Amino acid sequence: MTKRILMGVVLSGMMAATVPAADFSSIIFYEYSHDATEGGTADGKWENTRAYLTMADKPADNLSYKLTIDAGRAGGDADDKAYEYFVKNAYVDWTNGFGKWSFGVIPMNMFNVQEGTFGHRFLSAPIMDNHKFSASADLGMGWAKSFGLVNTSLTWTNGVGYKKAEDDKYKKLAIQVLAGESNLSKKDGWNAGVVYSMEPVSADDSKAVLGVIGGWAGMGARLGFEFDTKTTTGTTDVTEQIIGVYGTYKLPISMPLEAFLQMDMFDPNTDMDDDGQTELIIGAQFNPVKGLVIAPNLKTTSFELSGSDPVTFYRVNFEFKI
Repeated sequence: MTKRILMGVVLSGMMAATVPAADFSSIIFYEYSHDATEGGTADGKWENTRAYLTMADKPADNLSYKLTIDAGRAGGDADDKAYEYFVKNAYVDWTNGFGKWSFGVIPMNMFNVQEGTFGHRFLSAPIMDNHKFSASADLGMGWAKSFGLVNTSLTWTNGVGYKKAEDDKYKKLAIQVLAGESNLSKKDGWNAGVVYSMEPVSADDSKAVLGVIGGWAGMGARLGFEFDTKTTTGTTDVTEQIIGVYGTYKLPISMPLEAFLQMDMFDPNTDMDDDGQTELIIGAQFNPVKGLVIAPNLKTTSFELSGSDPVTFYRVNFEFKI
């Protein structure tokens, strides 16, 4: 009992000494959607699509840490699933003369640039994430270093993402080489680069993802594109393909109003015909006060298969930052 009391006192003292110095932030995504598909659900619904709570600090000039708790529907966004909480990020960054080293549950480097180019995460997960080309975070280690205009990043992780425990002995290697600005939603400029990952799934087979990315921002506009392939070898080799384009434009009016568009063309098997789909999100966002974004938009998905009707939703998405 004495040991437990002593441990409680020590932990309380550590938290009192360290937590007040840390930065806390939160971001929450809400959505109201109405199924406008022929034969679809007549009534609209509210949904808390995502919530994040983050604690970060820099205890030394060359050392920082970040802890992010992620809340969302178990197994996706189906409304019959309960909310679950995950540790999305829990890592330490150590910077020295050889670059920046990251350890723990770290952000992946496969689509962070694309996400920064579009800049509207509250509307939709990045296209690679939607189609399971890569997880957004994983347990392992990473390295990043800039060589003038060129930024390089490598991660070596479990490969199953931050929501699952490792289930085999194989690890995932991911590489990003980027020229230009890495986050065009915060700074004008351009970027162009390549991302690549490879993970064995057995002694003979593997999953490999290759992406070519690019973007430009200036004069109130922001444009981006990506071309991605995912090849899985096994009993039958399958190659999936993504073509994504997205853009935003700040309207030249007094109120803070921005139009946006994202088009995602996905082919789950390039060797088969009539199995592809195209998703389009188009709308506008309004920032009435700092920390709040309101975005009415249309989301529609069409299918190549003959006789398949498009699925359409009228939505109003909200982003709230603390």
